[in-house]
Amino acid sequence: MRHGITELEWNDYIDRCAAPDVCDRIEAHLFGCLECWEFYEQVARATRELFDAAEEARQRITPDDRQLHIMLSGVFSRIRTTQSKAEMKSAIHQVKGRLNRLETVLAPFCGPHGAVCALQAAARNSPASSLEKVTLENWGPFLEKLTAIAAAMCGETFAGLVRESGQL
Repeated sequence: MRHGITELEWNDYIDRCAAPDVCDRIEAHLFGCLECWEFYEQVARATRELFDAAEEARQRITPDDRQLHIMLSGVFSRIRTTQSKAEMKSAIHQVKGRLNRLETVLAPFCGPHGAVCALQAAARNSPASSLEKVTLENWGPFLEKLTAIAAAMCGETFAGLVRESGQL
């Protein structure tokens, strides 16, 4: 506290957010106290310099439209990549789930080993070329081959069950 004026009151006065009665009291004191007037001038000058430096820094570090566009493009690209990876994981999970369901349908009619062999044969003779490469994109041709194998093994009724089990 300096001459009855707290540091908070000085700060509010310098920042021009002090209550009117505090402003009146400080201004009345400043007219009669050279020491406080000099203190006020020093703090006010330092405050102005800080505001000026802050504005200059803001001008220097604020990106222009072109820089902002480049930065945002990078952010959106990373978001799309993350979404693509999540969608790919979801698609892989869907394919594995469908393959497991088909194996479950086939196993009671041709045994567990026969079910796996039928799935592998259908994949080999489809655009997938192997069971590990079956995707949502090549699911249709794979399912057609598997349906044909099921028809040859157990008849058209069973082939219809396989077809229905393999669809969405």
